[in-house]
Amino acid sequence: MNSRLSRPEIKPVSGRGGRPVTKPQSATRPGRAGTAGPRPRRTHGGRDRRAQILEAAAGVFIRDGFVRGSVDAIAAEANVAKQTLYNHFGDRETLVIKVVESAMDPLAAQFGTVVKETIAAHDCADLRAQFVDFGRRWVRLMLCDDTAALRWRILADAPLEESLRVALRGVDQEASIRAIAEQLALLDRAGRLSVPDAEDAARQLRALLIGEAQLQSVLGQVALDEEAIAAVAERGIGIFMRAYGR
Repeated sequence: MNSRLSRPEIKPVSGRGGRPVTKPQSATRPGRAGTAGPRPRRTHGGRDRRAQILEAAAGVFIRDGFVRGSVDAIAAEANVAKQTLYNHFGDRETLVIKVVESAMDPLAAQFGTVVKETIAAHDCADLRAQFVDFGRRWVRLMLCDDTAALRWRILADAPLEESLRVALRGVDQEASIRAIAEQLALLDRAGRLSVPDAEDAARQLRALLIGEAQLQSVLGQVALDEEAIAAVAERGIGIFMRAYGR
């Protein structure tokens, strides 16, 4: 009798026609068992590429100005072919319009919040302090947000560049004046200010605050710190209150 145990014979499972059935092997990364293969690289969609071109255009226009900023320079900055730029925007004028909208449109909503949280709160006991807070926040908004340098470049180059003037016609530049005038008229009716012409007073307030900030910052090219911004607000509101306060 043989003392060594013999292994049982394993017969392959046969399929149709007697051919052995084999299990499909799972796809694995070479050299690393049980792990999935490399993921395909994600590509930028049309919206991402469009935003990429807009960002590059804004940078070129700030650096070179709207008159000298060329489509070639923008395409190079965006790292895209010039034809890709035209595919997204059609022509340079349309691109300029979209750049202007990207700089101006977000400002309206932010300005509305500033008005609502400051001069629209008519129950404030210290009206002058309320207006100083408004002035400080308005100047900071105009000078210190991400699109401030682009907005100043737009306003500075508008007399020289026809496409900018076309773009600015589609922007409601008087919205801030109307919002301020509405609050000044309410304060006049409440007897807290004496404002014969609310829109005229609103324009004077803009000149005292934003006009002065433009001068001191050299159209946004020189940063103003918080102390300088507060000084602009204090001085401008002081003059305004002497003219319209009760």
